[in-house]
Amino acid sequence: MDKAFLPILVIATHAARRALGSDVRKVAILAAKAIVRNRRSLEVAHQQIRFGEHDLAFCSRVGKLGDLILELDIGDPRLGDRLVLEEELRRATNATRWNFPRR
Repeated sequence: MDKAFLPILVIATHAARRALGSDVRKVAILAAKAIVRNRRSLEVAHQQIRFGEHDLAFCSRVGKLGDLILELDIGDPRLGDRLVLEEELRRATNATRWNFPRR
């Protein structure tokens, strides 16, 4: 068996970097594994994971060159079980746009 190391670009907020320190890379790998475990989409608008005592929120998208881009921030413990796919967010945004009353 061989392992391939895929390019994952990580963008962490200052708050996330302060909370995680040198563990930012570990959390990025955990986030990528959480995305794959859901088996629904690589593009996630909002998902959360727990790392140590921290609830962390992340979103992901596929970049122009095929890289997986993860953005990390501090999460909200109340939203721990919430998963919003980018496709669902786009649909909701489009539906909202069409439902506004015209003046």
